Amino acid sequence: MLFSLHVLLTDQWHVGDRCLCSAAVSTGKNQEEKILTTKFSQIKTNETTKKNLIFDDEDLEKPYFRDRSLPSLTVAFELSNNGEEIPYTINRYLRDYQREGAQFFHGHYVRKSGCILGDDMGLGKTVQVISFLAAVLKKKGTRADIENNMPDFLLRTMRKKMSSVPKKIFLIVAPLSVLYNWKEELDVWGYFKVIVLHGNRKEHELNRIKQGKCEIVLTNYEALRLYLNELNSLQWSAVIADEVHRIKNPKSQITQTMKALTCKVRLGLTGTILQNNMKELWCVMDWAVPGLLGSEAHFKTEFSDPVELGQRHTATRRELATGRKAMTKLAQKLSGYFLRRTKALISDQLPKKEDRMVYCYLTEFQRMVYKTVLETEDVQLVLRACDACSCNSGHKRKNCCYKTNAHGETMNALYFSYLTVLRKIANHAALLQTENTSKRQEAYITRICNHVFSKFPDFVDLSKNAAFETLSDPKYSGKMKVLQKLLNHFRKNKDKVLLFSFSTKLLDVLEQYCMASGLDYRRLDGNTKAEDRVKIVKEFNSMEEVNICLVSTMAGGLGLNFVGANIVILFDPTWNPANDLQAIDRYILIVKLLKSVFFLWLGREVNQIQLCKL
Repeated sequence: MLFSLHVLLTDQWHVGDRCLCSAAVSTGKNQEEKILTTKFSQIKTNETTKKNLIFDDEDLEKPYFRDRSLPSLTVAFELSNNGEEIPYTINRYLRDYQREGAQFFHGHYVRKSGCILGDDMGLGKTVQVISFLAAVLKKKGTRADIENNMPDFLLRTMRKKMSSVPKKIFLIVAPLSVLYNWKEELDVWGYFKVIVLHGNRKEHELNRIKQGKCEIVLTNYEALRLYLNELNSLQWSAVIADEVHRIKNPKSQITQTMKALTCKVRLGLTGTILQNNMKELWCVMDWAVPGLLGSEAHFKTEFSDPVELGQRHTATRRELATGRKAMTKLAQKLSGYFLRRTKALISDQLPKKEDRMVYCYLTEFQRMVYKTVLETEDVQLVLRACDACSCNSGHKRKNCCYKTNAHGETMNALYFSYLTVLRKIANHAALLQTENTSKRQEAYITRICNHVFSKFPDFVDLSKNAAFETLSDPKYSGKMKVLQKLLNHFRKNKDKVLLFSFSTKLLDVLEQYCMASGLDYRRLDGNTKAEDRVKIVKEFNSMEEVNICLVSTMAGGLGLNFVGANIVILFDPTWNPANDLQAIDRYILIVKLLKSVFFLWLGREVNQIQLCKL
């Protein structure tokens, strides 16, 4: 007998949230390979059940989402006449613009040219790439993919026909913060053979890549620079760069490394192709499609200078006309190579969400602390900065005898310092503690704290002892009072909540509140490791008991998809509303239906205070 098949009940394998077990196949050469055989949940101890351990095709389909009803669409989406199509298992979950994105990639792949997909954050650029990869790798999302991924010796043993499709291999380069999220998404959406080139096993994984044991290689920009020569020895079918706007400086190591990759099919993803100046646009496009916009000097003369001159508020009519003409010509050049869809453009294809502004009033304790700061000499100095000077010169106080305070600090310095302090108090008085600030800011805040805390000695003890269990008491923050009611309501409804905070110190207080309230939560901030981020997202999405995730607004994680969330709360919105909306888009695909987004704003009593005159 050439091989024997036996079930290993202790070794489990997962498809979505379906728990499967593995089987070991022992060959005459004492080799073992694992193949999928059964639903773990169906395994019994009696012999009759063991004989019937087998999957039907629907059980093995990918993707599978437990919380979604299966769409009725069961047709593939054809990209070419040679059998390259998005499998129905993926196509049934796509929106029209996402199919268009996959077509966009495929068209350039066939023509062996590069392109950039510049969709807004949250529109599912990752899914569009996976759809394209599934098509060109001829995936089905079914049992057939499992059989095709079996090693050749096993296919021969089982008398299965080996695939005659030429082997293709794709390289995906992404920031480390989302590298493992790519791995997770590829596993969710299909049966891909993936190797992650990162960590302690890089040399081992490089050998496996060279042996042709994968279809997709995932690596980060730093690892690419280290292993450029080895990776260039391979014939890549295409290179896909996530967050391609990192290639924005022609002289940077990242740009030079990416341009040194010997692959003509270069596909880029970015939500912000142009951040500071038009030279960044040229640099990104010159990586994807070398020579499309000419040399850097030509681009500057032909496009960049005329457009920037035309955008000045002092521009002449001639400069305005020249600038518009240059923009039109640039748009024509980019047409077909750069595809961008905004949320507004495809709003008819997106689910609706409800934004709710919740006004929170200060507690009695906050009001006293707030008033104490307003009464300080420095704040009064700032509030009266635009009054006529007492020397009767006719000039404003800030431009005459009151340019600085007693410590030699200017009006501008005082303005920003006290504005920050008052914002902290309005969120939670515990934030007054000096932490992660510059030495100059620390001096301001220390002086303020000494003045404020001298009037509230009990609160000083709480702060010094870091008694956050007490500090998380809603009486110290009006927003905590509102949050307590919201979370209790969402908990009863079994909603999944993402709770954003700009301040990590405030995130500590919120974490202590969750602990004190017995809430099962997860936390993700700038200190969370890349591999841990994926684990946190997976647990939040799949574990019913985990209904809250605390997230730092400025954590910087891109593309982490909290598909389980249906409620978002912004505990302390930043000065720039765009930052908050961007933070939500980083973590949640807009195609995911959100019930509501709650913005916890300060109440009118704060807005009416004279400080708003600043």
